[in-house]
Amino acid sequence: MNREFIAKHWYASVYEQFENQTHDVDFLLKVLTEQTDNQPLNILEIACGDGRICVPLAKANHFVTGLDSDEHMLLRCYRQMLGLTNIRCYQADAVISGWGVGYDVVVMAGNILINIECEIDYKDAQKTLIKNAAAALRKGGHLYIDFDLQYDPAARFNRLKESSSFIGTDELGTTGQCVSYGSVYDPITQICTGTGHWELTTNSGEQIILPKRWYKHIPTQTQVYGWLSDAGFTIVCTYQNYTDDPIPELNVEATNRATIWARKL
Repeated sequence: MNREFIAKHWYASVYEQFENQTHDVDFLLKVLTEQTDNQPLNILEIACGDGRICVPLAKANHFVTGLDSDEHMLLRCYRQMLGLTNIRCYQADAVISGWGVGYDVVVMAGNILINIECEIDYKDAQKTLIKNAAAALRKGGHLYIDFDLQYDPAARFNRLKESSSFIGTDELGTTGQCVSYGSVYDPITQICTGTGHWELTTNSGEQIILPKRWYKHIPTQTQVYGWLSDAGFTIVCTYQNYTDDPIPELNVEATNRATIWARKL
């Protein structure tokens, strides 16, 4: 069994163990009910992962398609889909693959806008996801996008300190943790970069160290609104921190999470 398989299986397992919150899913379901008169919808979720969001959507009687690039995550989604006839998932790279057409709603939740894995320029990838959403929607369809909105990215990301996360064991007996040594933020490029590694021990006692480097483009509120407009969307509603309060026109420190409901013209 190769090291990459062991590592990806472990990460998908511990991710599912730690990322199991439901408040954002409940809020998504609430918005769909309020904005669409609680009608069954044809929904596409981007980066569906282990099914944390798309499976509850299916259980709420929507017709759901999920896509993700990680086959280990998709296997977990497939397991959760058991007995549901109104959901399917498939493996695809959301940046370079087609999404299909004719959807009523495209869901880009779970902070995917800030967690894209791609080979192209990060800002271009963010704009591409929004353009792809427009192409996948029917006329008059809606995009639900949910992401971290940073008031002061430098204060948030300029930190050089060792820390660990996702400490856990998978079903195969692999134990491990993700170790980070911090990150830095460039206010000119709006790029945040970080470095670290995964420390794993297999069920046979083998030690695996996998280096990890990452970078993200941290968009402003104005940029995201502009990308939506350029892709042919009009913003219907905004929500601050999973409440009914709208996002202020000027970003404020109190806004940690932004949710946007936009209609394709």
